[in-house]
Amino acid sequence: MKGYSRYFWAIHFAGDLLLINLAFVITYFVKFDTFLFSDKYKFLLLIFNFIWILTAFLLKLYDIKSVRRLDRVLFNLFKAALINGVALSAILFSLKASTFSREHLYATYAFSFGLVLLWRILALRLIYFFRKSGFNYTRVLLIGGGNVAKQLYNYIHKKDVFGIRLLAIFSENEISFEVEAGIKKGSFEDLEAFAIKNNVDEIYYTLPLTYTSKIKGIIEFADKNMIRFKIVPDFRGFPFKRVNIDFFEDVPVITFRQEPLTDIVNQMLKRLFDIVFSFLVIVLLLSWLYPIIALLIKLSSKGPVLFKQVRSGLNNEEFICLKFRSMAKNEEADNLQATKGDARITKIGSFLRKSSLDELPQFLNVLIGDMSVVGPRPHMLKHTEEYSALIGKYMVRQLVKPGITGVAQVKGYRGETKKLKDMEGRVRADVWYIENWSLALDINLIALTVWNVVKGDEKAF
Repeated sequence: MKGYSRYFWAIHFAGDLLLINLAFVITYFVKFDTFLFSDKYKFLLLIFNFIWILTAFLLKLYDIKSVRRLDRVLFNLFKAALINGVALSAILFSLKASTFSREHLYATYAFSFGLVLLWRILALRLIYFFRKSGFNYTRVLLIGGGNVAKQLYNYIHKKDVFGIRLLAIFSENEISFEVEAGIKKGSFEDLEAFAIKNNVDEIYYTLPLTYTSKIKGIIEFADKNMIRFKIVPDFRGFPFKRVNIDFFEDVPVITFRQEPLTDIVNQMLKRLFDIVFSFLVIVLLLSWLYPIIALLIKLSSKGPVLFKQVRSGLNNEEFICLKFRSMAKNEEADNLQATKGDARITKIGSFLRKSSLDELPQFLNVLIGDMSVVGPRPHMLKHTEEYSALIGKYMVRQLVKPGITGVAQVKGYRGETKKLKDMEGRVRADVWYIENWSLALDINLIALTVWNVVKGDEKAF
């Protein structure tokens, strides 16, 4: 990428930071009728900026995928503002700093959110106009006319902010897909002359890697003319959509599954987040809610407040999973799933399950290390035994700690699994999570979970 694309994140970041500080200053002037900050508000502004920067990079707000679509921009800004507000409140609470103006803070958040949103919309419109005018593109050629070339063509040719302009496709055989008018189609004999004449920046090669002499010749030509050469290998026949290539000295090694949580730093980061988040939930919510729910459970039916069940955890090791008891005591609890209209569910239990409050004690599981806030849901031992024999990738779920919520839950794969395809969908979602983990993804899934609880989930019963 050239020009604007290289500094895409920096331009958005600088604009956001400028507007956030502008909102803070303007609302301060409106509230106090002066631009002279007191020492405590200078400190507040410093904390305000620090939290925004940390949140923005944690949520990858400046990743190109996060700034090219308006709906994603809006959702990400909402998440960032929410997390920023919670973090700032926690810091001020811990410092016992209650002398700040709430009106100033609320106005600052509202004003900065509006300004940043307008800035993002304007930035997108400007770059679309700039590129439509023919500026700031990376000029590329595509070699090959098969299915891999078609996939790459469809990706490159999107009308978005990636800034790639496809000039021509060169292939020995007939191109197998429709090409838009204005894109040259030619044979290899025309490639070098066309590339030099049109000042090409990059060449993408999609033919088989067995054509070593052909590849070598194109690489030599590209190097002599300062053109970047990129090979697009055909991994469509592999059982996984994404592969990772490592090198043992000069020997390439392909890994079928990328697992970010095998990295010790990522493990520590996720564990630290689990400890802090679960501790806050336990102190701020469970500490006062537990006795209320316990009393209601005791009044509704005989039995313990907590339901304890052995479930499958990390590396398929067993652990005791905690929940608020939502059913009358029965002999089928470890074998039979809850179903809609299940007679075993008590009245208070029905409310707890629909609101997901029955899962709150699992934050104790998270704090002691048996579970994570986000991850594949832990299943009964019977289900692990049954489904592992029916679904090939089922046991991949056990490579990470089970979670209170996860991708499967927010995508609708929660509750009763009546058909095998329901569990297969859950497993696919869990495996995707393992391969794509990031702390930002965890925060995103927590936000989506809270939203599902607020709006209600028909599969929660």
